[in-house]
Amino acid sequence: MSNINLKNLRKSKGYTQKELANKLGIADSTLAHYETGIRKISLEMFLKILDVCQLDIKIISKKEF
Repeated sequence: MSNINLKNLRKSKGYTQKELANKLGIADSTLAHYETGIRKISLEMFLKILDVCQLDIKIISKKEF
């Protein structure tokens, strides 16, 4: 997830940085660092963001291409 996509996702869900950070259990400054690309998002945090934003991912096998 790119920093631009994270910011757009947050805004599309109607969250401020502070609101989403609270839901994720992180400081709003940490979320700001994710959004600006200063800090990289771990897989664990990526999955937590998907959960909080009620999104899921589909894993595609090579056979499906």
